[in-house]
Amino acid sequence: MSSSPYSIAALKRSTMHFLSGKVVSALLTLAILLLLVRLLPVEEYGVYITLAVGMELAIIIAAFGLPFTLGRFLPEFRLYASGETLTHFVRQIFILISLLLTTGTLLLYVAMPWLMQSLDFEQYTNVARLYLLVLLIEGLGNHLRLNALSPLLQQGQAQISQIARNLTLLLLLCLAAAQGAVHLHHVVMAEIMASIAGGALALRGLVKHLHGLRDIPGSADWQPPTWSEKWHVARHMYFSYLVTLGSGPQLFTFFIQCYLGAEATALFGFMRRLFELGYMYLPATLLAELLRPKLVASYVGEGGMTELTRNANLMGKISLFVLMPILSLTWLSGSELLSMLSGGKFTESGHYLAALLLALIPLSQRTILESVAMTCNKSQFCTWASSLTIVALPVGYLLLEADYGLWSVIIAMFTAQIIFNLTVNSALIHSTSYRVDTIGFFKLMAAGVMSYVMTQLVAHQFSLPTYGLLGLLTLATLAGSFYLLSVYFLKPFQKDELDRMVKVIKHKISIK
Repeated sequence: MSSSPYSIAALKRSTMHFLSGKVVSALLTLAILLLLVRLLPVEEYGVYITLAVGMELAIIIAAFGLPFTLGRFLPEFRLYASGETLTHFVRQIFILISLLLTTGTLLLYVAMPWLMQSLDFEQYTNVARLYLLVLLIEGLGNHLRLNALSPLLQQGQAQISQIARNLTLLLLLCLAAAQGAVHLHHVVMAEIMASIAGGALALRGLVKHLHGLRDIPGSADWQPPTWSEKWHVARHMYFSYLVTLGSGPQLFTFFIQCYLGAEATALFGFMRRLFELGYMYLPATLLAELLRPKLVASYVGEGGMTELTRNANLMGKISLFVLMPILSLTWLSGSELLSMLSGGKFTESGHYLAALLLALIPLSQRTILESVAMTCNKSQFCTWASSLTIVALPVGYLLLEADYGLWSVIIAMFTAQIIFNLTVNSALIHSTSYRVDTIGFFKLMAAGVMSYVMTQLVAHQFSLPTYGLLGLLTLATLAGSFYLLSVYFLKPFQKDELDRMVKVIKHKISIK
């Protein structure tokens, strides 16, 4: 068995912790989402969505790209650095992020009255200032979970922290609901206490893990990267994300509030929460997040670009394999699904949800492309691509002015993701030996389209129920079955890719 911290055995152990924790966390997150949309009045839910989006923006802006530095270099430090050097690197980045996030929180506290007035939310200024505590505590907790524990393959500690956070929030919300009507300030107080619980556990887990590594000697012939190299990655990825914000759902949420009001903001916010569940908690995206340290380790080790390309293609196809049947189902019965999940608050939504979820296809691949570019020190490609996606902002603005409503935002978001992917992929092809398995990806998308068409035909031909829980289960069963059948005949996965999956899951997959 390899002694590498990123060996197959270590990866499998971390995978088990990761997936088991994510299943529980996903259920808790979904329960919180469905509970909040039912407890809060539509206007207050719209305000809550706006505050949550503001928190996301603040965390990204205040970090100055330092999380990307950890994502790129922490696996390398773990492989080659001594325990003392590794601990110093993690502590150094954590202190910098803490100072930056605290400074950003104080600035927002001063500017909050003006910000809330511009959004026509003056009556919620005090609640918004209280929410800044969530920004600070949750921002630090997320940093510990996602940017420190995850690259070290300490998924057990990361998932315990996230589950504790979500479980505390759910229990506090249920307790508040039992006492009477729930309002926005109740939710904010519950979030503060939940974030403290989760963040404390994450910090404890990281300190314990680093303490256990304090005696490792490190590699004598390895030189730690300079700050110039670290800032090169941080700078390009940071500016890439800053430009991306101009065509992302965060900024468009504020546009929706200004143009369409709190009710449309609440609808878009609820759909976006479902979108995020799809992005963060589907098994394929979970694998992409989990295997990112493995990508770095395979590249800086002996595998080089060849191994990096193989891993990236496999991750991308797994993502698409899981996404396509879900997209088929949402196009078949998206409005019914949205109405059921929201408790009847959001009805007659047309194909909004299905169209929004289409953006998961390029977004899931974008995550992989960013990891590849960052790993092979081509992060400037992400900056160039992000600068082109800014065209989505005027597109969305013009469509809003033309009264296209929520379609304006959905079209703009999808356009931005396509532009980014095409640009980064083209740059990688021309400057490296990286190549995307285009045929395999198209086979998976074709299988999804075929499952949609065949399910639609069968449901219409035999007059099957398409509404209510029974209808959703019927459509899901048909769409999943037709999809697996299509994949079986199209064979998008190559034999060596199936063999690589077998090594991880130790479950035989036959191919004829």
